[in-house]
Amino acid sequence: MNVGTGGPVSAGTGAKADHNLGGVVGGGLLSAALSGVGLSAVPLAVQRLRGGAAAGWLATALGAATIAALVTPGAAALYLLALAPCGLLLGEALARGRGLLRGCTWAFALLLVELAFALFFAGPEMARRSLEPLDQKRAEAWLSDLQKKGLPEDTAADFREEATAIREVIAVVFPAAWIIGAALLVIANAAVLRLYLLRRDPGWLEDGEFERIRFPLALVAVFVLAGASVAMPVFRPVAYNVLLVVAFFFALQGLAVVGFYARRLAAPPLLRLALLVLVLANPWAPEILALLGLFDNWVDFRRWAEPPREKV
Repeated sequence: MNVGTGGPVSAGTGAKADHNLGGVVGGGLLSAALSGVGLSAVPLAVQRLRGGAAAGWLATALGAATIAALVTPGAAALYLLALAPCGLLLGEALARGRGLLRGCTWAFALLLVELAFALFFAGPEMARRSLEPLDQKRAEAWLSDLQKKGLPEDTAADFREEATAIREVIAVVFPAAWIIGAALLVIANAAVLRLYLLRRDPGWLEDGEFERIRFPLALVAVFVLAGASVAMPVFRPVAYNVLLVVAFFFALQGLAVVGFYARRLAAPPLLRLALLVLVLANPWAPEILALLGLFDNWVDFRRWAEPPREKV
């Protein structure tokens, strides 16, 4: 954002930033309303870009006060600890010209630190919350109710066995599930914010930023070491969690490769979007994308689509 004698100016349209109180109030209330679906960060980031840091903080305070009054103080605390910082950091990175990807890194790093403290001090409670939905699906009362509605007894037994198997897995890898959930929260807010800015103020965005995602080669070493640690029972729980988190990041890198090629197709934007949806709809998409991202560290798939360099 450019700052001159006339006040902050939009990077994309050249219009003066929005300092009016109505915009701040609207942003705070919209952020509070979107907290239920985890997209509270978007209005806060927009306020940070339009009106500066003060507008972002005022909208955050209003959103927290609204949630505390209408829901619970605990929900407001969660909003201030997890949801609001994502928006403020995404907006801060864009306002400083660091890019949306850097903002995602800042937001995820903050959530990761908060999760580390939460797992250390409240690990059993977080495990209980992770397992509670599966325990409900295994409960006799719930299954009996389904049988009264026409569910065959054999199907109910299979349903119980499946829920039990999933519960055993989640009981081990629930820390990784929380970490991946935090990453997905940041990604969802960044994606919605990017769509908004593409329509309203694209000058804030860096072209093709997410298509260039490539994690350090050291992540491959972590993946291999964690895979080897599975053979040792004492390290197995930690190894499974590390494997799951690293595989998630490789899947992001694989998705970046797919997005890179989809964007370069000589096809309408709607058709390119349909291609991405088809890839993600595949039941094996996580595994395929993770393998694609893993091998991209050696093959560098994206270099094959780059135009040849002119010889000097």
